[in-house]
Amino acid sequence: MKENIVAKRYAKAVSDVIKGKVSIDRFASDLRTISGMIEASRELKNIFYNPAIAIKFKEGILSSLIDRVNPDPVVRNFLFLILRKNRIKYINRITVALEELSDRIMNRVRVKIKTAFKLDEKEVEVIKNRFAEATNRDAILDIQVDTELIGGIVAQIGSTVLDGSIKNQLRYFDKARKL
Repeated sequence: MKENIVAKRYAKAVSDVIKGKVSIDRFASDLRTISGMIEASRELKNIFYNPAIAIKFKEGILSSLIDRVNPDPVVRNFLFLILRKNRIKYINRITVALEELSDRIMNRVRVKIKTAFKLDEKEVEVIKNRFAEATNRDAILDIQVDTELIGGIVAQIGSTVLDGSIKNQLRYFDKARKL
């Protein structure tokens, strides 16, 4: 829980500081890229998350990562700040908190969709419009194919899951049959 509180505080502070300088979406995207690089490498996590390793060494590694991404200077400064404050271990949670804050500001909702097969553009647009109407927000879809669903879709908004898959319907049918 402490991590979430820290992440939300940093995200709020970032949004206040960058107003008019960089869009929150751009900032979050750059942060997501750096965070992904760190999280994908056990060696980088061991370096950045280990308090016994000298800060100067960490700064050199971070500088190399930043040079690959070439983010806005404000992002660069923020990354060095959280490194020096020993908060780099929260980079992923800060990124998520910043994206959530950006979504609230921009009146967006992120919907994770699982389907049994790849959807065409028209189907994606219909689903996007339905969720936009239902939530009164602009829907951003993250669509993944899961062939185990057999058919239908499973949608998740935050902690709410709407399961319209054939796999789920068969599970209920099987339970009812056993009664």
